[in-house]
Amino acid sequence: MTNPYSMPQSQLGEIAGDETYDPKFFSTSGRIGRVRYLGYSVGAGLLVFPIMVIMIAVMGVATFAGGGGRAFGAGAIGAIVAMYALPVAVMIIYARRRLHDLGQSGWLSLLLLIPLIGFLFGLWLIFGPGDAHANEYGPAPGPNTTGVIILAAVVPVFCIIGILAAIALPSYANYKAKAEAARLENSQ
Repeated sequence: MTNPYSMPQSQLGEIAGDETYDPKFFSTSGRIGRVRYLGYSVGAGLLVFPIMVIMIAVMGVATFAGGGGRAFGAGAIGAIVAMYALPVAVMIIYARRRLHDLGQSGWLSLLLLIPLIGFLFGLWLIFGPGDAHANEYGPAPGPNTTGVIILAAVVPVFCIIGILAAIALPSYANYKAKAEAARLENSQ
């Protein structure tokens, strides 16, 4: 039995950062891990791609309907700026969230806009391990969902398919040319 007149007991230090939270796709704050960064980037690209295709189609129709290149005015330039601003904004938001997982300031995400440095910085964002526990930017993200893992796996799979195609297609074209030459030689 407890004494009602005893001194209240409370923890005076910081609570251990073992809690996690579930990151949201459209959120602009919080932390995301490596797999989520890659998966969310692919997902955002899949969402932005149809918008860009529609904008390009509208610009093409407007150019042909308006008499060629003369119709390419301020509206078309504004559309091009909007077409590139959307993916860049999404890229910076996700890089900022990933940097928060690494315990770094979100301002470093602007390094992605510098050509060679941006590539190397992007590799660090993909392969750098984040903080396992809560940091100054919030609690650690929860475990990855199946959808996030599938989206993140799209990038390596397409890279491997691209490399295999780059090797196989020229070899097949060479094989086909040799077979055609041999067929012509045998027919004579």
